[in-house]
Amino acid sequence: MLHAASAAPSRMQSPALSTRSRRLAAAADDGELAPRSVAAAAAAGLGSNAVMWASLYSVATTGGGLPAGPFGVVGLVEGVSYLLVVGLAGAALYGKVSTGSGLPFLSEARGERPGGLLGAAEGLSCLSVAAGAAVLLLLQASQGCVPNALPLADYSDRVAVCR
Repeated sequence: MLHAASAAPSRMQSPALSTRSRRLAAAADDGELAPRSVAAAAAAGLGSNAVMWASLYSVATTGGGLPAGPFGVVGLVEGVSYLLVVGLAGAALYGKVSTGSGLPFLSEARGERPGGLLGAAEGLSCLSVAAGAAVLLLLQASQGCVPNALPLADYSDRVAVCR
């Protein structure tokens, strides 16, 4: 017969977290993310936004994204930049909906300035996603086509693709 006050839960009963995961979770609870992490996220966000804006200009003027470049490196950077920007905007939107403020490590209660570089990356990412939707709609309205997302997806048999 088991008693309610028996020994601590076994390893099988408690969730398995790595030491790093426990440290990161504790740091996030305390509002103490490493400054290098925040700086890296801000730099990645701002750099990705710059690449996305260059790509959006190319899409708006030519109907296609940036050229693939040597060994497809430019195309790779462009694709990763889109993913980072959309991810950052999604995280910002989730934070706004769930907590009423931006990303959790930007809150004034934790001593961070809301106007920091990560806040700029967050706001610019939301603006970039809106600009991307606007460019897509304007391209569809003016040329009747959408840019193709090769090599990820080929939907040229379903919609008109810009050449």
